[in-house]
Parts: sequence; structure tokens; C-alpha cells
Amino acid sequence: MRVRLQTSWTLSLLAVLLAGALPTARPVRAETYHFEGGHSTVTIGWSHAGLSHHTARIVGFKGSLEFDPATPAAGRVDVKIDPTGLSSGVAALDRLLRSPDFFDVTRYPAIAFVSTQAIATGERTGQVVGDLTIRGVTKQVTLDVTWNFTGEHPLGLVNPSFSGKFVSGFSATTRLLRSEWGLGRGAPLISDEVDVTIEVEAVRR
Repeated sequence: MRVRLQTSWTLSLLAVLLAGALPTARPVRAETYHFEGGHSTVTIGWSHAGLSHHTARIVGFKGSLEFDPATPAAGRVDVKIDPTGLSSGVAALDRLLRSPDFFDVTRYPAIAFVSTQAIATGERTGQVVGDLTIRGVTKQVTLDVTWNFTGEHPLGLVNPSFSGKFVSGFSATTRLLRSEWGLGRGAPLISDEVDVTIEVEAVRR
């Protein structure tokens, strides 16, 4: 009987010690950010018949970003981009890109990206997998992402417009085949492959 009591007490004490030693699980709570319009851009680049490399850019987009540096895999992105804002610096080309031959902006007024997975690949690098919708066609894409910064805006001490802002900054790249979204006019003479570069500054809500 004495042995049973001693054994029971020992097991109880061990359980208490183990409970105290194990970390308490906390729910993942990523911060929510919105995109800073003038400092968030998408740039697309392509080969023009092998003669030169051309680009066009959209400045500003709408949506939300959820991010916690301690748990990057819990991050989420939901973005809508207005293709009418696409600018190459050549007015005739801009009109063509907005026409039914390309983005058909009247029928499809938004480009959308919604992430489905975030994968950390290094201390400041990762991949964001998601669904990209252009012209009503949705395809999965993978962005290679670099986390640049999270904290009080570095310019807050010298520019009052940035004072008090808590921000995160990211750079991302991917390569797409434009024909997969019905944008194949001119390919392959004008490259089907399009390089996409994304720069994001996002302010915590």
C-alpha cells in the first residue's frame, strides 16, 4: 500500500513538473496591413523580338496583407490590381495593353491574387503560392519573396507624414507565361515569358 501511494505521488509530481516545463501554445495572430499606394508597384518585363527588353508598371493596388515575422507561414495576401493603371511610357502601347487583345479592361476591371500558402525558405526569404486571376482565368503561381523590414517607419524622424506608421516591406519576383491567361498575342516573337517584379510597402492597420 505504501508503495502504491508513493508511486502515485511521484507520478503526480512528475506531471506537474512536465506541465510547467512545456511551453504554452499561443494562437497565431498575424498583423494586418494595407498597401501604401505610392510605394507599392508591379513591374512586368518582356523581350521585344530579341532586340530590347521593355517594361510596364502599375503603381498602387488594393487589398490586405497579414504578416507576423515570428510565424511567416501564417501570412496571407489578398490583392486586387486595376489594369487601367498599367503604363509603359508609350501611349499607343498602353492603349493596346488595355484593349480586348490583351487585358480587356472594360470586361475585366481587376487582376486578383489570393495566397494559398506561405513557405519560409530562409531567415528573410520565402515563397508565397496563390491563385492569380487575369481575364477571368485563374492559375496557380509562386512568388519568390524577400522580407526587407518590419517596424516603425525609418523616415518617421525626418518626415512627419511617416511619423507613427508601423510598416513592413517586401520584394517579390516570378515568371509567367502570358498565353496561359489569354494574353498570347505576338508570341513567341514577342516573348511569351513575362518577368514580374513586385515592391510592397504596407502599413499596419
